[in-house]
Amino acid sequence: MKSIKQRKQAESGNVLFLILIAVALFAALSYVVTQSTRSGGGSAEREKNVLSSAQMTQYPTALRTSVIRLVLGGVSIDNVKFNAPTSFSASTFREVFHPSGGGATYQTAPASLMSSGVEGTWTFNGEFYVPEIGIDTAGGNDIIAFLAGVSSGICKQLNEELNVDDTGCTASPTTGVPQAAVAVTSADIAKTMDTAYTLPGGPGVALQCAAGTAFTRQPSGCFYDLAGTQYVFYSVILER
Repeated sequence: MKSIKQRKQAESGNVLFLILIAVALFAALSYVVTQSTRSGGGSAEREKNVLSSAQMTQYPTALRTSVIRLVLGGVSIDNVKFNAPTSFSASTFREVFHPSGGGATYQTAPASLMSSGVEGTWTFNGEFYVPEIGIDTAGGNDIIAFLAGVSSGICKQLNEELNVDDTGCTASPTTGVPQAAVAVTSADIAKTMDTAYTLPGGPGVALQCAAGTAFTRQPSGCFYDLAGTQYVFYSVILER
Protein backbone atom coordinates (compact mmCIF):
# COMPACT_ATOMS: atom_id res chain seq x y z
CA MET A 1 0.00 0.00 0.00
CA LYS A 2 1.39 3.38 -1.10
CA SER A 3 2.20 5.86 1.60
CA ILE A 4 0.66 9.29 1.75
CA LYS A 5 3.98 10.76 0.64
CA GLN A 6 4.11 8.54 -2.47
CA ARG A 7 0.56 9.44 -3.41
CA LYS A 8 1.33 13.14 -3.09
CA GLN A 9 4.41 12.73 -5.30
CA ALA A 10 2.31 10.95 -7.96
CA GLU A 11 -0.35 13.64 -7.81
CA SER A 12 2.30 16.34 -8.13
CA GLY A 13 3.68 14.55 -11.19
CA ASN A 14 0.22 14.42 -12.79
CA VAL A 15 -0.39 18.10 -12.13
CA LEU A 16 2.97 18.98 -13.65
CA PHE A 17 2.16 16.87 -16.71
CA LEU A 18 -1.20 18.63 -17.15
CA ILE A 19 0.47 22.01 -16.80
CA LEU A 20 2.98 21.11 -19.51
CA ILE A 21 0.12 20.03 -21.81
CA ALA A 22 -1.72 23.29 -21.12
CA VAL A 23 1.42 25.31 -21.93
CA ALA A 24 1.88 23.40 -25.19
CA LEU A 25 -1.75 23.95 -26.18
CA PHE A 26 -1.52 27.64 -25.34
CA ALA A 27 1.62 27.97 -27.47
CA ALA A 28 -0.11 26.25 -30.38
CA LEU A 29 -3.16 28.50 -30.02
CA SER A 30 -0.96 31.60 -29.90
CA TYR A 31 0.73 30.51 -33.12
CA VAL A 32 -2.61 30.03 -34.88
CA VAL A 33 -3.89 33.40 -33.72
CA THR A 34 -0.67 35.10 -34.82
CA GLN A 35 -0.84 33.54 -38.28
CA SER A 36 -4.51 34.46 -38.61
CA THR A 37 -3.72 38.03 -37.65
CA ARG A 38 -0.96 38.25 -40.23
CA SER A 39 -3.16 36.97 -43.03
CA GLY A 40 -6.40 38.48 -41.76
CA GLY A 41 -5.92 41.76 -43.62
CA GLY A 42 -6.40 40.10 -46.97
CA SER A 43 -9.36 38.06 -45.76
CA ALA A 44 -11.00 41.09 -44.20
CA GLU A 45 -10.46 43.11 -47.37
CA ARG A 46 -11.94 40.34 -49.51
CA GLU A 47 -14.96 40.05 -47.22
CA LYS A 48 -15.46 43.81 -47.44
CA ASN A 49 -15.27 43.68 -51.24
CA VAL A 50 -17.80 40.83 -51.36
CA LEU A 51 -20.30 42.79 -49.29
CA SER A 52 -19.70 45.97 -51.27
CA SER A 53 -20.11 44.24 -54.64
CA ALA A 54 -23.41 42.75 -53.48
CA GLN A 55 -24.60 46.19 -52.40
CA MET A 56 -23.61 47.62 -55.78
CA THR A 57 -25.52 45.01 -57.81
CA GLN A 58 -28.73 45.22 -55.75
CA TYR A 59 -29.56 48.84 -56.64
CA PRO A 60 -29.89 48.36 -60.44
CA THR A 61 -32.03 45.28 -59.76
CA ALA A 62 -34.45 47.40 -57.74
CA LEU A 63 -34.53 50.02 -60.52
CA ARG A 64 -35.32 47.33 -63.09
CA THR A 65 -38.54 46.58 -61.23
CA SER A 66 -39.53 50.26 -61.34
CA VAL A 67 -38.76 50.61 -65.05
CA ILE A 68 -40.76 47.50 -65.90
CA ARG A 69 -43.65 48.92 -63.86
CA LEU A 70 -43.58 52.09 -65.98
CA VAL A 71 -43.44 50.16 -69.26
CA LEU A 72 -46.29 47.87 -68.24
CA GLY A 73 -48.23 51.00 -67.29
CA GLY A 74 -47.99 52.26 -70.86
CA VAL A 75 -44.88 54.47 -70.79
CA SER A 76 -42.71 53.97 -73.87
CA ILE A 77 -39.13 53.07 -73.01
CA ASP A 78 -38.10 56.11 -75.12
CA ASN A 79 -39.91 58.32 -72.62
CA VAL A 80 -38.71 56.79 -69.36
CA LYS A 81 -36.78 59.43 -67.40
CA PHE A 82 -34.12 59.03 -64.72
CA ASN A 83 -34.16 62.65 -63.57
CA ALA A 84 -32.89 63.26 -60.06
CA PRO A 85 -35.57 64.48 -57.60
CA THR A 86 -34.18 68.01 -57.88
CA SER A 87 -34.98 68.12 -61.60
CA PHE A 88 -38.19 66.15 -62.22
CA SER A 89 -39.95 66.85 -65.49
CA ALA A 90 -43.58 67.95 -65.73
CA SER A 91 -44.54 64.42 -66.79
CA THR A 92 -43.91 62.83 -63.40
CA PHE A 93 -45.65 59.60 -64.44
CA ARG A 94 -42.61 58.91 -66.66
CA GLU A 95 -40.09 59.47 -63.88
CA VAL A 96 -38.39 56.40 -62.41
CA PHE A 97 -37.74 58.17 -59.11
CA HIS A 98 -41.04 60.00 -58.70
CA PRO A 99 -43.80 58.50 -56.47
CA SER A 100 -46.28 59.03 -59.31
CA GLY A 101 -43.98 57.18 -61.70
CA GLY A 102 -41.68 54.26 -60.90
CA GLY A 103 -41.50 55.07 -57.20
CA ALA A 104 -37.83 54.07 -56.97
CA THR A 105 -35.51 55.57 -54.38
CA TYR A 106 -32.85 57.89 -55.76
CA GLN A 107 -29.45 57.02 -54.33
CA THR A 108 -25.84 57.99 -54.71
CA ALA A 109 -23.28 55.21 -54.43
CA PRO A 110 -21.69 54.80 -50.98
CA ALA A 111 -18.18 56.20 -50.63
CA SER A 112 -16.96 52.72 -49.65
CA LEU A 113 -17.49 51.59 -53.27
CA MET A 114 -15.51 54.40 -54.83
CA SER A 115 -11.80 54.77 -55.46
CA SER A 116 -12.05 58.46 -54.54
CA GLY A 117 -13.53 57.75 -51.12
CA VAL A 118 -16.49 60.04 -51.84
CA GLU A 119 -20.02 59.16 -52.92
CA GLY A 120 -20.47 58.27 -56.58
CA THR A 121 -23.22 59.17 -59.06
CA TRP A 122 -25.12 56.59 -61.09
CA THR A 123 -25.90 57.29 -64.75
CA PHE A 124 -28.52 55.55 -66.90
CA ASN A 125 -28.59 55.53 -70.68
CA GLY A 126 -29.19 53.64 -73.91
CA GLU A 127 -25.91 54.41 -75.66
CA PHE A 128 -24.74 50.79 -75.58
CA TYR A 129 -25.80 47.20 -75.99
CA VAL A 130 -24.38 44.08 -74.39
CA PRO A 131 -23.72 41.45 -77.07
CA GLU A 132 -26.28 38.64 -77.14
CA ILE A 133 -28.53 40.24 -74.54
CA GLY A 134 -31.69 41.24 -76.36
CA ILE A 135 -31.05 42.04 -80.04
CA ASP A 136 -27.79 43.40 -81.44
CA THR A 137 -29.31 45.35 -84.33
CA ALA A 138 -31.04 48.71 -84.75
CA GLY A 139 -33.23 49.48 -81.77
CA GLY A 140 -31.36 47.00 -79.61
CA ASN A 141 -29.66 49.47 -77.31
CA ASP A 142 -30.06 48.24 -73.73
CA ILE A 143 -30.94 50.56 -70.85
CA ILE A 144 -27.86 50.27 -68.67
CA ALA A 145 -26.89 51.63 -65.26
CA PHE A 146 -23.28 52.78 -64.95
CA LEU A 147 -21.21 53.60 -61.90
CA ALA A 148 -17.88 55.10 -62.92
CA GLY A 149 -14.96 55.38 -60.50
CA VAL A 150 -15.47 52.24 -58.42
CA SER A 151 -12.45 50.85 -56.60
CA SER A 152 -10.25 48.35 -58.41
CA GLY A 153 -10.65 45.75 -55.64
CA ILE A 154 -14.44 45.78 -55.85
CA CYS A 155 -14.27 45.71 -59.66
CA LYS A 156 -12.05 42.62 -59.56
CA GLN A 157 -14.19 40.92 -56.91
CA LEU A 158 -17.35 41.44 -58.93
CA ASN A 159 -15.86 39.99 -62.12
CA GLU A 160 -14.64 36.96 -60.16
CA GLU A 161 -18.14 36.37 -58.80
CA LEU A 162 -19.66 36.73 -62.28
CA ASN A 163 -17.00 34.56 -63.95
CA VAL A 164 -16.10 37.25 -66.45
CA ASP A 165 -13.59 35.73 -68.87
CA ASP A 166 -11.13 38.39 -70.05
CA THR A 167 -9.24 36.06 -72.41
CA GLY A 168 -8.09 38.02 -75.46
CA CYS A 169 -8.92 41.38 -73.89
CA THR A 170 -6.46 44.18 -73.27
CA ALA A 171 -5.43 43.91 -69.64
CA SER A 172 -5.96 46.70 -67.11
CA PRO A 173 -3.69 47.31 -64.09
CA THR A 174 -5.95 44.94 -62.14
CA THR A 175 -5.97 41.24 -62.96
CA GLY A 176 -9.38 40.03 -64.12
CA VAL A 177 -10.62 43.46 -65.19
CA PRO A 178 -10.40 44.03 -68.97
CA GLN A 179 -10.03 47.38 -70.65
CA ALA A 180 -13.04 48.54 -72.64
CA ALA A 181 -13.13 48.86 -76.41
CA VAL A 182 -12.14 52.05 -78.21
CA ALA A 183 -15.70 53.28 -78.70
CA VAL A 184 -16.74 52.99 -75.04
CA THR A 185 -16.02 56.55 -73.95
CA SER A 186 -16.38 58.20 -70.56
CA ALA A 187 -18.52 60.94 -72.13
CA ASP A 188 -21.10 58.43 -73.33
CA ILE A 189 -21.08 56.54 -70.03
CA ALA A 190 -21.81 59.82 -68.23
CA LYS A 191 -25.07 60.47 -70.15
CA THR A 192 -28.35 59.96 -68.29
CA MET A 193 -31.84 59.53 -69.74
CA ASP A 194 -33.49 62.77 -68.64
CA THR A 195 -35.66 65.46 -70.20
CA ALA A 196 -32.86 66.46 -72.59
CA TYR A 197 -31.91 62.94 -73.65
CA THR A 198 -32.90 61.23 -76.91
CA LEU A 199 -32.59 57.47 -76.98
CA PRO A 200 -30.29 56.46 -79.88
CA GLY A 201 -32.09 54.73 -82.74
CA GLY A 202 -29.16 52.72 -84.09
CA PRO A 203 -27.56 49.58 -82.70
CA GLY A 204 -25.38 51.74 -80.49
CA VAL A 205 -21.96 50.72 -79.19
CA ALA A 206 -21.13 47.17 -78.15
CA LEU A 207 -20.14 47.07 -74.49
CA GLN A 208 -17.12 44.86 -74.92
CA CYS A 209 -13.35 44.72 -74.66
CA ALA A 210 -11.28 45.45 -77.77
CA ALA A 211 -10.86 41.72 -78.43
CA GLY A 212 -12.38 38.66 -76.84
CA THR A 213 -15.90 38.23 -75.49
CA ALA A 214 -15.59 39.24 -71.83
CA PHE A 215 -19.08 40.74 -71.49
CA THR A 216 -21.04 38.72 -74.04
CA ARG A 217 -24.27 37.57 -72.35
CA GLN A 218 -23.11 39.25 -69.12
CA PRO A 219 -25.92 41.46 -67.71
CA SER A 220 -23.44 42.94 -65.22
CA GLY A 221 -19.70 43.40 -65.09
CA CYS A 222 -16.82 45.77 -64.49
CA PHE A 223 -14.28 47.23 -66.92
CA TYR A 224 -11.42 49.73 -67.14
CA ASP A 225 -12.15 52.67 -69.41
CA LEU A 226 -10.12 53.31 -72.53
CA ALA A 227 -8.58 56.50 -71.16
CA GLY A 228 -7.09 54.47 -68.34
CA THR A 229 -8.51 56.70 -65.66
CA GLN A 230 -11.29 54.75 -63.92
CA TYR A 231 -13.01 51.43 -63.30
CA VAL A 232 -16.65 51.29 -64.35
CA PHE A 233 -19.43 48.98 -63.18
CA TYR A 234 -22.39 48.34 -65.48
CA SER A 235 -25.71 46.56 -65.06
CA VAL A 236 -28.42 46.08 -67.68
CA ILE A 237 -31.70 47.45 -66.35
CA LEU A 238 -33.75 46.63 -69.42
CA GLU A 239 -32.60 44.56 -72.38
CA ARG A 240 -34.07 45.36 -75.80
